[in-house]
Amino acid sequence: MGYYPRLDRGDLWYYSPRRIYGVLKRCDIGEFIVSSTCAQLDGVGLDAILREAAEMRRVAGRAAHVFFWLSGRLYDADKDMRWLESGLFSGVKLHEGETPWMSKRPKDLRRILGRADAWGLPVQMHAGPCSAATPKRLSAIAKMFPRVRFDFAHCRPMAEMACVMAECENVWTDTAYMPPESFGELKRHNWHDRLMFGTDLPVWQARSNCALTSYCRLYRDRFRESVSELSSEKAFRSFVS
Repeated sequence: MGYYPRLDRGDLWYYSPRRIYGVLKRCDIGEFIVSSTCAQLDGVGLDAILREAAEMRRVAGRAAHVFFWLSGRLYDADKDMRWLESGLFSGVKLHEGETPWMSKRPKDLRRILGRADAWGLPVQMHAGPCSAATPKRLSAIAKMFPRVRFDFAHCRPMAEMACVMAECENVWTDTAYMPPESFGELKRHNWHDRLMFGTDLPVWQARSNCALTSYCRLYRDRFRESVSELSSEKAFRSFVS
């Protein structure tokens, strides 16, 4: 949720907690992970993120597991991570492409993951084919913090992600941002019951004129055709729990 671009629009569009929850509810998704408003925006501060998380929890109740999207700027504003004490957040999200935690801020990254470990919080990390955040590189962090449950988001590159998940029992992945036509390739790998369904829906409106609800239903239906939904639900439960 939060501020994202839309195709052919110069301004950022705000995806409110109510709108995101409404889309997911219409698509029969009863429980979900959602990250806080885009942390890279200078105008978005800690107070705004806390208000937004409180609104999502008010609207969606226990259906929403809100992750704090932690950028370097927000971390520097509160290195003690006092926002954890609010009780609003179920996990932490980090994006290497946005803040180079591994390459330039490894001490801060270890401190953040240490806090997540102490609080029993899962951590979502953006993964992709770029050299900074490949599954193989991220696996070093998973091995360093074996008690932390990691979601290496986006399941790419797929074969490399499958190898990392076989090696690291504390790593999950999800299908967010994966083109629906790629879902069939998931059958080629053993995901050890740690593959979660995901859509990354606001991002898609920056690349097409899709309606969120219809696109979410397309995602859901294609996923059901390709992967065991029951296995995905079990993966989700084991990750957030």
